[in-house]
Amino acid sequence: MMNPDSFEDDEGSFYNGELIRQPRQTWTLEEKLELLDTHPMFTRRCPECEMPYPKDYRPVVHWDCPFCDWKDDTV
Repeated sequence: MMNPDSFEDDEGSFYNGELIRQPRQTWTLEEKLELLDTHPMFTRRCPECEMPYPKDYRPVVHWDCPFCDWKDDTV
């Protein structure tokens, strides 16, 4: 077993003594910027109908639109 105190790696972290590797991202810079420009988590608007999300809207996982039924499939 690896010693968490002597381990240095940007691709993983220790949780409860177990090494958890982070998956490599395969998104291009353009894809990342598009996500920032269009995803409701960042814009607070639906990318389909552009209605603003209610201020108290805090989704657990998906940012599905309560107005036009747009479904967030990014997760």
